[in-house]
Amino acid sequence: MKKTKKTMRRMYPRLNSAARPAARSAALSAALTSAALLIAVSVCSTPAFASSPEFARTAEEWAQLRDNRIEYGELEGLIEEYNATVQNNQYNYRKFREEYGDTNSQVSNEYYSLAEDFLNEMEDLDTDTASGMARELSLRIQADNMYRQATEALDDSQIYLLTYEKAKMSLVAAAQSEMIRYYTLLNQKKTQEAARDNAARALRQKELQKSAGLATELDRLNALQALSTAEDQLSQTDQSINSVLESMNVRLGWKYGDRPEIGPLPAVDLARIDLMNPEADLAQAYENNYTLRINLRKKDNAKDALTRENLETTVANNRKKIAASLSSAHRSVLTARLSLQQAQAKAALEAQNLQIAAAKLSAGAMTQQDYDTQANAAATAALSAESASLSLFSAMETYDWSVKGLAAAE
Repeated sequence: MKKTKKTMRRMYPRLNSAARPAARSAALSAALTSAALLIAVSVCSTPAFASSPEFARTAEEWAQLRDNRIEYGELEGLIEEYNATVQNNQYNYRKFREEYGDTNSQVSNEYYSLAEDFLNEMEDLDTDTASGMARELSLRIQADNMYRQATEALDDSQIYLLTYEKAKMSLVAAAQSEMIRYYTLLNQKKTQEAARDNAARALRQKELQKSAGLATELDRLNALQALSTAEDQLSQTDQSINSVLESMNVRLGWKYGDRPEIGPLPAVDLARIDLMNPEADLAQAYENNYTLRINLRKKDNAKDALTRENLETTVANNRKKIAASLSSAHRSVLTARLSLQQAQAKAALEAQNLQIAAAKLSAGAMTQQDYDTQANAAATAALSAESASLSLFSAMETYDWSVKGLAAAE
C-alpha cells in the first residue's frame, strides 16, 4: 500500500504541505459555482445598511437614496447599495480573493493543495482493516477529483467580478422594467375603470328599458355579466399592480408591505432613435458584453488545446447571438415608434371628434349619451397613446442595455 501512495504522490506537483482541513474541497467547489447561482433576483429581507461607506457618495446622493421615494434615475444606486443579492455577491467576491487569490494559477494551486491534503491523510491510515481500506479508497477518489479540477479550472477573480457585475446590471434592468410595468398597469387600470363605468351605465339603461318593456330579462342579465367581467378585470389589474410594487420595493431595499412614493418616468427622447445604429454600435456591444468577456477570459485560462478550441467556438457563437440580439432590439424600437405614431394620430383624431361633439351637444344636435360615447373614445385613445409611449421607452432601454453589456449571447 505504501508503494501505491508514493506512486500517487508522483502524479501531483509538490506544494506547501501545511495541513488544511479536507472540508475545504467542498468550500472551494461551492465558491466556484456561487457566481452563477447568485444571479437570481433577490427576494431577501431589506438590508439594514448600504453596501458602500459614507464617503463613497455625496450627502445629496445619500439623501436621495435614503428618502421614501423611488426615482427612475436612482434605480442603479438603490440596487448597488441595498439589494441583498448584490451585497452577498460583494461579500463572496472579497472572500474568494482572500482565500484563493486573483489568478487562475492560484485557483488551480488550491486544488493541488487539497489533493496533497488527501494524500497526507492516506499516509496515516491503517489499511489492514476494512474501514481503513474504504477510507483510503475514498481519499484516493477525492484526490483524483481535486487533481482533475486543478487541470480543468478556468476561473479567476476577474471572471467572478464580471459575473457579479452582470448580475447587478441585470437587477437594475429588471427594476427599470418593473417601474415601466407599473405605469403601464396604471394606464390599463384607467382604461378598465372607464369600461366598468360604461358597463354600469349600460346596465342601468337596460334596467330602465326592461321596466318600459323595451328590453328582456336576458338583455339585463347580459349587461350585468358585462359589468361583472369589467370589475373582475379591474380587480386583476389591481393585484398585478400590488405584485409589481412588492417586487420592486424588496428588490430596491424596502421591506415587504412598504409603500414608498413612485416618481415619474423620464420623457421619451425620440431624437435618440435616429442615433441608434446596430452596425455602428455592435463593436461597443461586443466590448461590453459580460458573457462574451467571461468566455474570452476562460479561453485565456484554458490549459489544453481542446478546451481552448471549444471556447473559441463558444465565443464565435456569442458574437453571432449578440449581433442578432442588438439587431432585434433595434427593430423593436422602430416597430414601437410606428405604433406610437399611429396611436398618437388616432388620439388626435378622437380629440378633434370630441370637440365637434361638444359643439353639437351645445347646439342640441347630439344626445348626452352619444357625447359620452365620444368622450370615452377620446379618453381611451389618449390612454392607448400613453401606453404606446411606455412601450417605446421600454424598447429603447432594452436596446441601450444590449449595447451596455446585456445583449443575449447564449
